Amino acid sequence: MSDHNLQSLFTHQVPQARLDPDELRANAGTADPALLLLSLAHVTGDASVLDRYAGRISAPQGTVKRAIIPTATVSDEVRAELVDQLCAALSRDDQPEYLGVDDLALFGRMADIAVGRQVAEEYLPMFREQAGFVPDQRAVEPTRTPPATLNVAILGAGMTGIAAGVSAVDRGFSFEIFEQSPSLGGVWRANTYPGVAVDTLSAYYSLSFATNPDWSHLFPIGEQYLAYLQEVSDRHGITEHIRFNTEVSRIEWDDQAQVWELTTIAADRTVRKVRAAAVITAAGHLNRPKYPALDGRDSFAGASFHSAEWDHSVDLRGKRVGIIGAGATAVQVVAAIAGEVGHLTLFQRQPHWVVPNLAGDNVIPESERWLLRHLPYYQQWFRFKAFWFTGDENGYATVRVDQEWMKDHLSISPGNDRLMQVCLQYIDSCFGAGSELARKVTPDYAPAGKRLVRDPADFIPGGYYYALSQPHVDVDTSKLDRVVPEGILTVDGDLIELDVIVYATGFTLDWLSPVEVIGRDGVRLADVWRNNNPQSYLGGTVPGFPNLFVNSGPNTGVGHAGGHNFMAEVVNHYAFECLQLVVERGARSIEVTQQAHDEHNARLDAVMDGSIWTHVLGAHTYYRNEAERVILPSPWRLVEYWEMSQTPIEEKFTLR
Repeated sequence: MSDHNLQSLFTHQVPQARLDPDELRANAGTADPALLLLSLAHVTGDASVLDRYAGRISAPQGTVKRAIIPTATVSDEVRAELVDQLCAALSRDDQPEYLGVDDLALFGRMADIAVGRQVAEEYLPMFREQAGFVPDQRAVEPTRTPPATLNVAILGAGMTGIAAGVSAVDRGFSFEIFEQSPSLGGVWRANTYPGVAVDTLSAYYSLSFATNPDWSHLFPIGEQYLAYLQEVSDRHGITEHIRFNTEVSRIEWDDQAQVWELTTIAADRTVRKVRAAAVITAAGHLNRPKYPALDGRDSFAGASFHSAEWDHSVDLRGKRVGIIGAGATAVQVVAAIAGEVGHLTLFQRQPHWVVPNLAGDNVIPESERWLLRHLPYYQQWFRFKAFWFTGDENGYATVRVDQEWMKDHLSISPGNDRLMQVCLQYIDSCFGAGSELARKVTPDYAPAGKRLVRDPADFIPGGYYYALSQPHVDVDTSKLDRVVPEGILTVDGDLIELDVIVYATGFTLDWLSPVEVIGRDGVRLADVWRNNNPQSYLGGTVPGFPNLFVNSGPNTGVGHAGGHNFMAEVVNHYAFECLQLVVERGARSIEVTQQAHDEHNARLDAVMDGSIWTHVLGAHTYYRNEAERVILPSPWRLVEYWEMSQTPIEEKFTLR
């Protein structure tokens, strides 16, 4: 293996761009002036323009179109000056070297301008990476190339598995990805229900090494996101490493050989044994459709299916449709199909807090997409803003408990209350304060006690609350008794006659349960994680299971902000840093110590004790197990988890 693999294949070097002035003027007229200024500093290599213009640009403010990513404002005169200077700089053939982001203090100054407030210094290294300015940084200095014997098996070809594959290529590790389905994409391959879409901003819900300027919507549809993952996989040569239609049913550690033995099952049920020195699981938390405990499901005379197994052969036009569930999927389905069905009944066990759309028509104007594609550094700063406004800055305060505040409020803190008031005002504006429908959709627990849900649109066709307000749509909060041939019978004896039943009831929370995992000395992971109480150390490492890294592991969910892409990258980074440590020490395996594991989880539980999920027990959520221990979300700020996961501390591990 050549020495070039010792350093990242990614440079993130922004190439010089020569742009037509007329085209640039035509597209910059409504652009965020703060981002125009930052781009100007980059392309001229002149940081002094920040001093000349920053004070003449107002702090970003929300608008109807961009309430979710506030935009700065500026006078027409200043905007014209910025655009004139950009046109002059980018029409030259002899452009200077672009200003980079090596100077952290200067990067911090520019970050302050982008969001209109001071960005704490501790965030700057994380934002430089996650906004796409610099590649994943090597903490363990690579001086040796990974040997072919230290090969990696990656389980799953969704976002996390693809990202792990890219890291393997970048760091020079040989690898294979095992995917039980016939194609990649994970959740975005499986879910094809009407209205399926990403509910995290597209500018951020993508991979930092593969930012995409071509999103058509602020919240892209599922089909577009699947195409993005396919393109990333193809571009980085990952697809050719994927074994499709291959289920991994068992992995067992061979301590003498220091390798994992994988039992794989092909589509034709052929069983094979495969060996890999390390395993990264990337199967996600939620894969297997979960059905409610209702008797008689098979007796229904009409069509019925789970939202993740949508039967597109069923024509819903004019039909009586029942949807069981009121979470994110149900919200998108109801909003999408309400206009075509004859009658719709939403069976709601517990309402979710629904956040207003805040994205206008959700469309990213072509002019902005042009800037994202062509104007140097505009895309990175746009992504930075999306991350900033949806990350720790606004999210963390909503999930941290203020004990004094809770004594007199349903909400858990002033920050949480601000979110609740936004949601309550939205309910009242749609249904009328004190109305029966408003009462039905108003939760009796604090916001973020369970996963927040975004309305796909405003109070117009295509919106969830709008759909619920229509005369042919009912919200039924009765307890359900059973399914009968004619429809659904409630415990009160009411029969709701239906032609179609959709189970939008989520997924079984899996902790690798479909895979039998046997570690050192025959220890089974299912036994270690019995009673639905999984625990791990950073990188999803568990004592007794060398060279195993469980991405999407316990307490790595982003419960307060951001998207799964963040944790996927952070955990992958830590896993490969650990494997590089194995390479550098001439070892063959790495295993977290029991002491390090236990101390980490004691700290985790202590921080978690101040979270909403340990105090608001009335919210039905898969975030907690049967013993009320919070097992899914991380209790730390994103920046804290990122910092903890940058460098493996060798003393926390045993290398053999």
